[in-house]
Amino acid sequence: MVTIPALILSSVTAGAQTQIQLQAAQADQVLVWTADNGMTTYKSAPTTATAGPATIVFENSAATGNNTGMTHTLTFDTSTPGYNHDVTLNIIASPFDANGGRHEVQVNLTPGKYRFFCAIPGHMMVGELVVTDGGSTDTTAPQVSASVSGDKDANGNYIGSATVTVSASDTESGVDKVEYSLDGGAFAAYSAPVSVNQVGAHTARYRATDKAGNTSAVGSVAFTVVAPQEQDTTAPQVTAQVSGEKNSDGAYVNSATVTVSASDTGSGVDKVEYSLDGQPFAVYTNPLVVNQPGAHNVGYRATDKAGNTSNVSTATFTVVAPQPKDTTPPQVSASVSGDKDANGNYIGSATVTVSASDTE
Repeated sequence: MVTIPALILSSVTAGAQTQIQLQAAQADQVLVWTADNGMTTYKSAPTTATAGPATIVFENSAATGNNTGMTHTLTFDTSTPGYNHDVTLNIIASPFDANGGRHEVQVNLTPGKYRFFCAIPGHMMVGELVVTDGGSTDTTAPQVSASVSGDKDANGNYIGSATVTVSASDTESGVDKVEYSLDGGAFAAYSAPVSVNQVGAHTARYRATDKAGNTSAVGSVAFTVVAPQEQDTTAPQVTAQVSGEKNSDGAYVNSATVTVSASDTGSGVDKVEYSLDGQPFAVYTNPLVVNQPGAHNVGYRATDKAGNTSNVSTATFTVVAPQPKDTTPPQVSASVSGDKDANGNYIGSATVTVSASDTE
């Protein structure tokens, strides 16, 4: 049985049964229960009512004869077969509560019988309230809506299955029945969300009828179910490229830039990670610039959205400091050779040899 918290409403700390009856006469329909020191029956309780809105008053106070402080409840049964279960009521009253033991609440009664009782253990207070149809003036159909839920793909299609949930409400006579039709089929009673797992486009129609016989216009919702993709068990493909200015030995001068790329044709790449020179792996978001002179290695890996992680691959390279700028000109010299005469002149020809050197 579903209950609601104790209803704490306005209180009347003085006044007797005559005052309650006067208030009832001034209202459209006021139903009054009272309790006293007894544990076997309510002091007073209505036996009949008319369908529709009603004010329920429950008083268990000194004014109604309770001079012991005993607590009672006015509880409507929502589980016993043969009774109406559409009103959930559990009023707890005591002469010493914040309202002095008097509480009231608004309800909407429907034709049939309600069973009421005191839920305090050991109390045997119980009775029936018979509600007759007072000639409903409800001419308004219920409000009804539907929603579709489930896992969607990038195109908005539902993967594997979709669930259609229909909701209806009626503030006058109350909802009597909700119906649905799937893909043009006959309308059927709706009692729980409908799961649709057949691949393809679908249309669900829905309507609701209240207890006065008013039926809503037919609403509809369209959606598409697609087959789930095969489970992704393949790790991403991942590569790395090192770039920068190299010297004649293949070392990178001043700095090297490591760019990591990953792809996954299944569930898609979730994250890329790298580790520089054995450090813990970190998330890769931009190319990595390494400018510390020396030998380096960068490990890298990628994980897809299905949780598959690639093996760790490694890129190795060396960074060297740039050489100082050369500002010294080369050393240069020349010499002449050949056969000479007695005067030191070259006979026939002379060979001039120029030599140059630079240490930077």
